[in-house]
Amino acid sequence: MTPPTSQPVRATLIGLLTLGLLVLPGRAMAAYRAPSGAEAEASGAAATPDPARKWITHKVVPRERLDEIADRYGVTKDAIIRWNAKLKKSSYIYAGQTLRIYAKKFPPPREKITYVVQRGDTWNAIAKRHNVEPNDLRNWNRKVPRGFKAGTKLIVYTNPVAKSPAALGSAEGLGEEAELPEIDVRRGGLAVGKPNRGWLLNGVQLESGDMLSVRDPDKAWGTTHTLENLQTAVAKFRAKSGHDEPLQVGAISKKKGGKFRPHSSHQSGRDVDLRMPKRKGADPKSSAVSDIDWDKTWVLIEELIATGEVEYIFLDWQRQKRLYTAARKAGASKSVVEKAIQYPRAKKTNNGVVRHAEGHNVHIHIRFKCAPGNGRCESY
Repeated sequence: MTPPTSQPVRATLIGLLTLGLLVLPGRAMAAYRAPSGAEAEASGAAATPDPARKWITHKVVPRERLDEIADRYGVTKDAIIRWNAKLKKSSYIYAGQTLRIYAKKFPPPREKITYVVQRGDTWNAIAKRHNVEPNDLRNWNRKVPRGFKAGTKLIVYTNPVAKSPAALGSAEGLGEEAELPEIDVRRGGLAVGKPNRGWLLNGVQLESGDMLSVRDPDKAWGTTHTLENLQTAVAKFRAKSGHDEPLQVGAISKKKGGKFRPHSSHQSGRDVDLRMPKRKGADPKSSAVSDIDWDKTWVLIEELIATGEVEYIFLDWQRQKRLYTAARKAGASKSVVEKAIQYPRAKKTNNGVVRHAEGHNVHIHIRFKCAPGNGRCESY
């Protein structure tokens, strides 16, 4: 009779087998079954790698608690303690501490921002907007009186949640009535000054995903208002047109805004360079007018304008002719097209949302309006 294997020895054998460092002969090998993720988590042994999980490093923010962190990443508090040797002696955590976590959910990182109080704001409303506890918000701002005024600056450690799989899915094949993905943009990103002489307060970084592909993350910072409306319009465009490839985003702004060569604008997080959709089979790098899908581009322009938050869209006047033709082909009325597109009027006229700008041949330059209530934002 084979004596029972002790728990420590069994865990060691399982670990060696999982890593491929030990081979058992005959019946012993047949009897071995690699532990599941749940079993490994319970025993502390290494599990077969799970493609749906990955190791991440979490930096603790002030007043954060272990059970909150566990819930944030879809794991247990006890598991976090096992994965971090220092916590085995004491489960006390402190601000600035880093923890290794084998995460099941992957929310954006928590950020420290400066939030400027708007007219009508309350402690509870601001806390809810950033997904934090009101008591934590007050503790981070002990010197701020409870009855604050518009313009007061508050420290906030944002707490974004992981998007659900449905929210991250493709819009391929969706109809106009299809459910759109949830647009979740961190609050507090504000434009200050003008597009050509301004800066960005608490800029929000746009990340690549199914809808948008960011060419340079260091130049993809915008206001909350800009990124919300951009993604809402693109989601509706995909649902309406069936376009299933991400659109490429060029420049928005730098993290804190300001001068951004070679651009004269793009200084306050309100300007977005967006490549127009290409026809199927076209070379992604092609600048040929015939390689742009103008029918889909018109749908995109429609949805951007429909947000009611676009100030201008810049596109070379010669290319506007193709857009104009696509709009009329789609059945857009003459009055709608006149309000939307400068062409066929002269390129120097102040008509239409879509205006002429040299060099905008394969991409459009979208300028969003100032966010409602932001008195520090200016237009030309």
